[in-house]
Amino acid sequence: MYGLRALLVGCQGQTLVDVRHELEKLSIEIEGQIRDVDACVALLAAQPSETRLVVLYAGRQTSTEAVERLVASVAGKPILILADDSRHFSARAHGPNVEAIGLPFRPDDLRSAVHRLVVQSPQAASRCRTVLVLGATEDVGCTTVSVNLASELARLQEGPCVLAEQAVAFGRLANYLGIRPKVTLYDLVSDLDHMDEERMREALTPVDDNLHVLVGSYREITPFTITPEVAFKALACAMQLARTVVVDARHHFEEVDLDFAAKSQHVVLVAKPTILSLHSMRTLLEALLRRGSVGKHYVVINQYIASADAISRHTIEGHLNEHEVFLVASDPAIQSAENSGRLLRKSAPESEALRDISALARTILGMPPEQAPRHSLRESLKRMAQSLNLG
Repeated sequence: MYGLRALLVGCQGQTLVDVRHELEKLSIEIEGQIRDVDACVALLAAQPSETRLVVLYAGRQTSTEAVERLVASVAGKPILILADDSRHFSARAHGPNVEAIGLPFRPDDLRSAVHRLVVQSPQAASRCRTVLVLGATEDVGCTTVSVNLASELARLQEGPCVLAEQAVAFGRLANYLGIRPKVTLYDLVSDLDHMDEERMREALTPVDDNLHVLVGSYREITPFTITPEVAFKALACAMQLARTVVVDARHHFEEVDLDFAAKSQHVVLVAKPTILSLHSMRTLLEALLRRGSVGKHYVVINQYIASADAISRHTIEGHLNEHEVFLVASDPAIQSAENSGRLLRKSAPESEALRDISALARTILGMPPEQAPRHSLRESLKRMAQSLNLG
């Protein structure tokens, strides 16, 4: 499924048997077996590869220095460390290309680690960016931002974008957009072993040019426990089909949610301009900082009304210790779009909130700000007259 080949280093006995079995289930071909780190480093220097996963057995006799040499030699490619004491190498597992699990491993732990490595690999990152939209609290308009941000990313990049929600048990996107897909995220993850790109494609619903949506359960509430394997495999499959995947996140802040956020390339954090919401945002920012988040984050203050009584941008940035926050205007066009199940770009292309969300999309894509439209002299005089209530 991933187009990877695995190089097994130092694996032997039952560990070797178990590793081969699990990798084969993931359709990852075994390229070869290497006896130790020195031999592996020599081979990597002589035969570099963009599609290689290195799996290292690091026993108690394996030094940290040897592991560090191997990590350096793979030059950003994915490496999975199997350790008798995974805590010994845990410091090396915070990078975007390194995972460490303890032995004996559980099959779902190994598969989860591989899925995490795949979505962070340079090969995957160059093909598809991941954007997680996460609310500091409930009711901050996270889904509104997710939907319209995905729409703008799809339009600006002129390539396929997938908007997916993380809420398996009962999602919001189907009702938000007025769509009724036959296959949902719940259907996919209920049969995880058979979830692949083709199955994922069946679950995607087109809602606009270059924009497809993957929804959670909407016909009924279907309790489901999300595990790292579920979250990262679903993301890995979606990444095979798009240039950008936007995930409308849950608000549970469990271990899997924080891990998912820490491994995403871009994290959009949404709050409202209230003291309670801003305090929650600061706590969330600190939590991601402690976890060593590998991606870039963007703080969005949604439903912002510029007035003398409003908390200023400068005050918000100081409170959050952020050099730049994105303000998304409070705009009645949003409610109108939601009531009609339409994107802002379709229902209110001149919307002030859409302008703000589009500016965020441009920043994520590394594009320059949009140039203000140039008006003729007649249009300029008409606008001036309207502003002065002269007609």
